[in-house]
Amino acid sequence: MDNNKTPLIIRKTTPSIIRWNRSDYGKLSYAVRMFNKKIKELESLDKNVLPEEFNYQELKDTIYSRKELNRVIKSLRKFSNKESQQKTIKLEGGEEITRWEYSELKKAQKRAIGTIQEKAWEIIDSDTNVIGDLEFKQLMRTKESIEDLFNRLGSEFKRTAKRTLSWGKKDYELWRAQIYRDNYMNKVLSHMSDYDNYELLVKKLNSIENPIKFYEYIQKSDVLQDLFLFYRDKATAQTYGGFTSNQEAFDYAIFEQLGIPRPKVVKRKRKQFKK
Repeated sequence: MDNNKTPLIIRKTTPSIIRWNRSDYGKLSYAVRMFNKKIKELESLDKNVLPEEFNYQELKDTIYSRKELNRVIKSLRKFSNKESQQKTIKLEGGEEITRWEYSELKKAQKRAIGTIQEKAWEIIDSDTNVIGDLEFKQLMRTKESIEDLFNRLGSEFKRTAKRTLSWGKKDYELWRAQIYRDNYMNKVLSHMSDYDNYELLVKKLNSIENPIKFYEYIQKSDVLQDLFLFYRDKATAQTYGGFTSNQEAFDYAIFEQLGIPRPKVVKRKRKQFKK
């Protein structure tokens, strides 16, 4: 590999997580309600090829950026208001879907392939043995299946479509990072909550609000990555490994290695008795 080659990836700024307001809730709720209402209207007209209805809360929980929120609302309105989007189309592989679904999948497919290619180039730029890299191989398999989406049929089509929509989210990086953050914090709760000073670690981790910055913080810390390097002895109910093995190891990790300030000890003044 030519080390003098100009890097192909320009590092993007970290996307900001959405701060929901009352207007956002209202717009998304209304868009979902109108979308589901249109589905029911079409069902009453014996239309069989239709997208599934959306659950407001479940949909909301998958949105992490304002860009993605605006995209979702615009998409839902497009189906509700345009009769042409409710007509069906037969794909190369024989699957029949609405024009709205085809349009959404086509755009998601393009975004997904772009995201995968970007991740692949990051591996190429950092790894001399790319061919043997398991993550690179998995990315290429995912890319091939997404490219072949419209040639698939039945359950295989639905499974690949779901994967395409996930990879094709405008806030894909935030979405994946948030899943990582949730899983990590659950591990912290289940394996460290009995330790003294546990709340100091939680306070530090909670102070990193952006999921991507949270992920990067963990990845840069050998100590925090050690959370996943442990085993639990069923006979003694003890956890070994990393900094979860005992209170001394835990305190050393958070105070000395992570640099979290020690709690101040409040000294009580001794009462002086009058003679």
